[in-house]
Amino acid sequence: MFLGVMGLLFMLPIGYVFYQHHTMTWPRDMSLGARLLAIFIDEVVLTVFLLASCCFIWGVAAPRWMERFFEKTIFNLILALALISILLLGVVIYIVSVGL
Repeated sequence: MFLGVMGLLFMLPIGYVFYQHHTMTWPRDMSLGARLLAIFIDEVVLTVFLLASCCFIWGVAAPRWMERFFEKTIFNLILALALISILLLGVVIYIVSVGL
């Protein structure tokens, strides 16, 4: 329920912002950096909108077996991130101790 409500709360205003930003006309004499920034903003807003809409759909229609599957997958992801961070910490300690 929480995911569905939060997805709906984020989906509606972000969709409106994406629509308003996407329908703006940009002047032809924009610099390359300004164009890239506008494209980057479009991509970020679209990504957040898609995540919010997927969150809404998942919160409303996810069956129990899928929730258990995602819980197991997220646990494995967190475990892998912890192991990688411990490995990187060991590498940093080795590099500092050797003095490179």
